[in-house]
Amino acid sequence: MTEKFAKILEYQTLDMELRRLSREFNKLPEKKKLDVTRNKFNEAQSRLDTNAEEAEKLASEIERAYAEFKAAYETLEKTEKEYGAAATEEERAAFLPKLEALKSKLDSCKSRINGRTERIKQLTGVCMKALTEKKTFKEEFDKLKVKLDAYREEKLPERKRLEEKMKALEPTLDKSLYDMYIRYRNDGIAPVFVEVVGDSEKDYACRCGMQLSQTNKSELKNKTMCQCETCRRIVYLK
Repeated sequence: MTEKFAKILEYQTLDMELRRLSREFNKLPEKKKLDVTRNKFNEAQSRLDTNAEEAEKLASEIERAYAEFKAAYETLEKTEKEYGAAATEEERAAFLPKLEALKSKLDSCKSRINGRTERIKQLTGVCMKALTEKKTFKEEFDKLKVKLDAYREEKLPERKRLEEKMKALEPTLDKSLYDMYIRYRNDGIAPVFVEVVGDSEKDYACRCGMQLSQTNKSELKNKTMCQCETCRRIVYLK
């Protein structure tokens, strides 16, 4: 094994340790509860925003309906005075359709106002419930976060040690090997470089458990490295 390959393997070992720390953190019961609580908080916030927005639109509609009601009422009062001042039955009869239309308009405005007011009451109840849920989820979230922050603080020295060693190694790494490692790691392959499994060329297999093809075996024998056709890991011969 060359020195440059030994260095990329050392770098991979450090990186895998970092990944292990992250996996351990993500598997913590508190971390899972935190994610659930965050989602519930966001759902409550979404309900609050949606219903508050609807209530705001309804309030604007009530304002417009009230303005229409007021204008129609003022017109009705004026028309009723004109009706009362009419000199003949024929003149009064001419006012009747307008009076009926104005009364119908007032009834329609009242119906719109009452319907929207009732809906706003319902939305207010939903919003109040969402606010209570938000408060509960926020308190639970904060408690969980304190525990997780303490865990992070406990693991911070180890994480920093690994990160510093990796940073110190990077300038000494072979660029082609490093670029290959980063590319496959970003594709979700970990570890990238794995030692061949088996004691003889006939039995050579990858760590994924699949036997290497004859082409792979020949490449491994000649170049001490090949890419598994199944899992895409880079298999090396020690």
